[in-house]
Amino acid sequence: MKGTLFLSIVLIVVLLESCSTSEKTAKRETKNYTIVKKFINEVNLDIEKNVSWVNLMPGSQPKFHISGKLSLLKGDDYELENTKLKYIKIYQSGKELYFIMPKVIEDLNGNVKNLTYSTLKGLNIDKTLNTEYPVVFEFIFKEGKEELKYRVNNILVEEVH
Repeated sequence: MKGTLFLSIVLIVVLLESCSTSEKTAKRETKNYTIVKKFINEVNLDIEKNVSWVNLMPGSQPKFHISGKLSLLKGDDYELENTKLKYIKIYQSGKELYFIMPKVIEDLNGNVKNLTYSTLKGLNIDKTLNTEYPVVFEFIFKEGKEELKYRVNNILVEEVH
């Protein structure tokens, strides 16, 4: 039942994301941003979708949300079944804005662990968050005492009105 509720919430969030104005999105996607600091990913991921948005709908408190689906693939440096997504850090312009412990649903299927994650209630909006610029997601996995990281650059922050 919790899995069904979580999946329903993620679907609603994706639906709300599609309600944002496409004109503004198109303008932001044409800009080219680069990350100066080099980073080597420590796990193998197949990323289906990562989204971030700010809920600005009337009658609700503004909140920052993230959600997505990804697959952790088998790797030589970690055991798939013992590796868990624990945190997600959100950066913008080199500054850490959020340290998130998301709700995660796992499904181990052979040599792949499918993960669906979300911030169910959202987070207070950081004063320095600028929705005109993309953010960086840093996924932090734990395997025993080891931390393994994976970064995804240039994720747009949508505004849902």
